[in-house]
Amino acid sequence: MAIIFPALIFTLSLAVFLRASKSHACMTVLVGRAASATGEVLVAHNEDAPGRCVMQTHLVRKLRRHPGTKARFEPSMAELELPENRTSLFWAEAKYYDPENPGPSFCDSFVNGHGVVIVSNNCEKSREDSPELTDGGIGYGLRRIVAESAHTAKEAVEIASRLVDKYGYASSGRSYAFADKDEIFVMQIVHGKHYAIQRVPDDEVAVIPNHYTIHEPDRKAHGYNELVEYAIKRGWYKPEDGAFDFKKVYQADDSYADEKNTHRHVRAFQMLLDIDLSPLLVKTWEPLPFSIKPAHPVNIDMLKKILRTHFEDTSSYMAAQDSPHFQKPLTICNAETLESSIFQIRHNPDRIIIRKALGSPCFSPYIAWYFGILSDPEGYEEKDADTSLAEHFSTTPEDLDYRNNAWFRAMEIQAACNILYAEKAETVHKKVIELEEQEEKKFAPLDSQLELRIRNRPDIARAMMEGAVMSFSDEAEKFTHEICRELGIITGEALTDAVKGHSFKVRIKAGEITDALDISGCICGPSYTDFGKWSHCEEVSEEKGYIDFTFNGGEWRNDAVPCFTDLYMAVTEKSGKKRAATVRVRVRD
Repeated sequence: MAIIFPALIFTLSLAVFLRASKSHACMTVLVGRAASATGEVLVAHNEDAPGRCVMQTHLVRKLRRHPGTKARFEPSMAELELPENRTSLFWAEAKYYDPENPGPSFCDSFVNGHGVVIVSNNCEKSREDSPELTDGGIGYGLRRIVAESAHTAKEAVEIASRLVDKYGYASSGRSYAFADKDEIFVMQIVHGKHYAIQRVPDDEVAVIPNHYTIHEPDRKAHGYNELVEYAIKRGWYKPEDGAFDFKKVYQADDSYADEKNTHRHVRAFQMLLDIDLSPLLVKTWEPLPFSIKPAHPVNIDMLKKILRTHFEDTSSYMAAQDSPHFQKPLTICNAETLESSIFQIRHNPDRIIIRKALGSPCFSPYIAWYFGILSDPEGYEEKDADTSLAEHFSTTPEDLDYRNNAWFRAMEIQAACNILYAEKAETVHKKVIELEEQEEKKFAPLDSQLELRIRNRPDIARAMMEGAVMSFSDEAEKFTHEICRELGIITGEALTDAVKGHSFKVRIKAGEITDALDISGCICGPSYTDFGKWSHCEEVSEEKGYIDFTFNGGEWRNDAVPCFTDLYMAVTEKSGKKRAATVRVRVRD
């Protein structure tokens, strides 16, 4: 029996598919249980991707399949046999549209009903230029099959290894982290059928930006001998030159010391070690160790701080009055951060806590979820999980239409704070922290009661978990509306569609503006691109209590998705005062 997931109908070579795949700048911090202040394994992850993307969250129920059921996730890749028993899943799904790419093969994080957490990071390019692939190789299917079936982190590595051995990996480099209540394994894959595996020591912390971080792979791990032998065969490694270093041997030269990765890596270690590591950021940069012993036990607040950092108070911090989300070197919290998560892994999977912040976490509160809840809080899931999986590789532009849900409201605050950064960012961030502290104080005593309840009265425990998550979510929703009011965000109206190559018009009420406008400072664009790529105002007119803006140009339109899009305006008065406005515009080719 085979399942063919609906897909765009096209003829596409694998090479074209890989060129079209988006590059992701995710960030992961992995904390061994003995390095953790809670005594539990902790996984922190920012899911980043460029361009117009939308996040959804699904709670997936267990499923029994017929033996031999198969599926082809991407139309250009191998058909895979699915596990007969799919465990329950927490699934954070990223959706984007590219006419040359059927869907995102290399995004998404999972927690499964056995207590296994799966996240991944792009690792830029490997040296591999002639990968061995069978039937097109494997992409999205690796994480999905592992998530559906792995009982432990160790088993997750074993399943992933078998899949890569059989099919080969259809991307130039990726790092997977598999974690459970006891341990964490990192698997860093080369384009094709080679990979390195290393376990994170229990008393250490590993940081993974977008380059390989393994130097000395586990020699006893499956695939190690083949990895070394292949490097010797290709002339990349000579045993007489010294010990085998996976990163040094397999990372492509032009991505070995990429600034956007090195600064994030060094600054995260700096926060964990509590010492200044600026001297490491030199042109002759040497790779950092795979993992370190932190200066202090790592708690949830430290992980939040790392995932939210823009390198403040360091020489890597480039922002002055403008938002640091667009700065170079790329910050850990940036404009392309779709979602930020911290996973606190417990012995009972139902009690695993998933703290989620929507968009850039500096302006968004981490809401605590329990894995054991039965339904998403309102505004997180637009389609049921099975429908979303079936459509994952047939995304249409309409799937990225603006919706009045929790994720898009977080984008509105993020965009407004970027526009008003000098004036409003610090205040909003402080309010985010205040809300988290307030809600965590309520959350802590309830959490302490659950261990006993979940053993004796699981029905009551589940109701308690549901109530806590929904309450936190409701408070976050109220907070969002309150912050939008405090930011004074103006709601505009689109008078025309935004057609590529043509100007478009936007209208706001004249009463919203108190002074004459500085047209040169009035710009309009999406939240995920820097202001230099936004459309500039070329004309302003006032009529019957409204101000009409005509916008033209803008690099953001070159690859804009033709959908109902939320755009944002920086409206600048001659006094220099800025206002933030939002407008929903139909973008057309």
